[in-house]
Amino acid sequence: MRFAPSLFAFASMFLAAASAIAADWRAVDPAQLQALQDDDIERHRSKEGSFDGLEISETRFSENGFDWHLLRFANAAKSDGPFWVVPHDDENAAFDAMLAGLRKYGGIAIVVNTGPSSSRRQAGAGVCGVRTAASSGCDPNRNFDARTPLFTNAILGEWKAGRPIIALHTNGDGFSGDGAGGRGDITMLDARAFLSGERRARQDGYFAINPVPPLDDPDVYAIIPYHSAKGISRGEAACRAALNRKGINVWHERVGKSDGSLSNYVALNRPEIAYINFEAQRDADVSVGAEVQQIMFDAYLVECSALWNQPVANPTMVR
Repeated sequence: MRFAPSLFAFASMFLAAASAIAADWRAVDPAQLQALQDDDIERHRSKEGSFDGLEISETRFSENGFDWHLLRFANAAKSDGPFWVVPHDDENAAFDAMLAGLRKYGGIAIVVNTGPSSSRRQAGAGVCGVRTAASSGCDPNRNFDARTPLFTNAILGEWKAGRPIIALHTNGDGFSGDGAGGRGDITMLDARAFLSGERRARQDGYFAINPVPPLDDPDVYAIIPYHSAKGISRGEAACRAALNRKGINVWHERVGKSDGSLSNYVALNRPEIAYINFEAQRDADVSVGAEVQQIMFDAYLVECSALWNQPVANPTMVR
């Protein structure tokens, strides 16, 4: 009997902790949507029917020195589709691709709103994700960690079992060291080999077979992460091969230690989730990147459903 109070106390602490990190989603009505300061919303306000059939809600919270504003979009008629995530507010094509995918396949989407400036990083003063030093800005896609339970749970708490996570990103042209002013490391190319005049895929990267023109670019590809201690699964390899045949470049991201990104967090902590990230090149015409991402996730949802053991419902356009 002496253990009963301890067990009760533990259970109470667990329930309290769980409720403490539950996101407080509040519906956004049409009037509030008109007043919402978000460049993506503003871009679609003038387009008739842009948000018809979608339930929109928001949550706001502060954590570790940063004030977050997340928007949730749900297909009212078909909530059992994929889980779409757009972590960067400055990647407009990703937002537009998300809307198209949500309307076509259903599901739920979460996007990060950094405010009217539509910046890549959330302004503030504190510790971001896995970093130990304080910063004046936090990259949302480096903020998934046990030390950021409010942010991490607000997003992953909306995932439904048996559904894939589809993250959508856009990137600049080239990569650091390409000799043409590129930045970052979002590329299918082996950077060191490229500098020696050799064009080959980076480690665990696989170029498309007979790529079609919109996808024939080393900055356009799918990312499937895997735990370094477990290796690439048979299902992930089969998915990659199918996407390659559809003209899509695929990189298997090897994850040993988390960099705070959603892909790393899922690979290390949520192995039950089928995750993929689609990278499109940033373009002055937002529709170009959005169309490229749609081609890729259309193929993924047809060819790779074995990864989440459930088919995605037949696509239907909600008006």
